[in-house]
Amino acid sequence: MREHKGAIIGNWQVKIRNAYPGYYEGDTLLIETGRYFEYITGLHIPKEQHEIMSNAPNWAKRLVENNIPLHHILRSHHYWRSAMHEVLGESRELEVGRVLILLNELEDRMQYYQETVCHIFLELTNAKLSEQERAIIQLHDDRLNLIGKMAASMAHEIRNPLTSIKGFLKLIRENMTNEDGSKVYRYLNVVENEFENIHMQITGLLSFSKKRVMEEPFVQVTPRQLLDSVVSLLNPRFLNENVNLSIELLEEELLTIQKVAVQQVISNIINNGLDALTHVKHDKEMMIRGYVESETYVIEFTNNGPAIRPEIQKTLFEPFVTDKVEGTGLGLAICKTIMQKNNGGISFISVDERTTFTLNFQIREMREA
Repeated sequence: MREHKGAIIGNWQVKIRNAYPGYYEGDTLLIETGRYFEYITGLHIPKEQHEIMSNAPNWAKRLVENNIPLHHILRSHHYWRSAMHEVLGESRELEVGRVLILLNELEDRMQYYQETVCHIFLELTNAKLSEQERAIIQLHDDRLNLIGKMAASMAHEIRNPLTSIKGFLKLIRENMTNEDGSKVYRYLNVVENEFENIHMQITGLLSFSKKRVMEEPFVQVTPRQLLDSVVSLLNPRFLNENVNLSIELLEEELLTIQKVAVQQVISNIINNGLDALTHVKHDKEMMIRGYVESETYVIEFTNNGPAIRPEIQKTLFEPFVTDKVEGTGLGLAICKTIMQKNNGGISFISVDERTTFTLNFQIREMREA
């Protein structure tokens, strides 16, 4: 067998290099294959006690560090077996029976080494993947913390002048008389509505902060009370863009939530739906449904716009993920954070001409509270 060492190793090298060009070149491969051949043919040394076994962890580590796939190890074992069969099969020095017995013994040693290296390889690969996952999670947390600090700073700077604006709006309304005309009242209503819209946007930004959402208290509201003010604010857009809105709500339940924060979520979802409907040439439809399901109050927002691109669906609720040209990618990430702080959840299903975003609120916890 040892007389055929060069032929067997050469046969294996041709096969492995043809299968994976550029992976296995240089003198290191020749040295390692020589050691492996000595292990295979060293039948007088128990396979568990052979010195090559102590080097198996280092070999597996090198494979992982060089990003060698697991199937290379399995294929290499196949090429070794094939090379031995081909070389020994051509030899007339050994009887067929002796060749088969020898090959079985060699196969047993190869199998043992392969299993050992594969086991270590998988352990190291899993450890590497776990480390990468921890690094990704840490990076994600760092980004959220940075967003939170930026959001809190921005919100603080914006809230101060807004507080003054709100106060003066109140003074203007108190000092107005009937003689000032209904048109001025309508203008004032528009300004106050837009003020509330800005207030909700700031609330959304602060959801990334470690502080409670604007320190907003939890209140009990019906689904109708939750939706009415948002729909009222967005009603001009429904009319201008010719979108047919239908609402079906089970109104008996009381939701214990941070009202302004959750209204920001609803506003964001509806606005996203209206944006999607701008691409629809036929009848534009949006439907809002509210119902109870398994101790959960569910609100669904469905539109008949185009589907969300598949490549971003899995990461849609992560910061900076968006398919809008001028989008920031923060809207849905803010929605997810707000819903989590309100012991709820947000999800979606998107296919051609039907996208549904779903909000879930735990009724049992609300009742116990």
